[in-house]
Amino acid sequence: MFFAPSANLVMSTVRPEEQGIASGANNAIREVGGAIGVASLAAVFSAQGGYGSASMFVDGLIPALWVGAGAVALAAAVALLMPRQRKADGPAAGLAAGNAPAGAPVAT
Repeated sequence: MFFAPSANLVMSTVRPEEQGIASGANNAIREVGGAIGVASLAAVFSAQGGYGSASMFVDGLIPALWVGAGAVALAAAVALLMPRQRKADGPAAGLAAGNAPAGAPVAT
């Protein structure tokens, strides 16, 4: 429910000739982020609790869940603060950006 919309967002914000680069970068960042996330939450879990008993498990699980929730909240805040770019579509998009079609008269 996250990776497909994320990939769609990345692919829709780049030019067609850059989609291979964007796809590769998106996949690499996703893999590295998953590995770092699992490692950091496992470190929090093992520092605060363990598998010795049910209470030790909960003692490690609760801080790990709070750290994970905090990371998601921080990422959501950063995503909301990022500047948005509107992508113009259609033949009028080039004209609006100052790119006249070939052979068209140019206003001076």
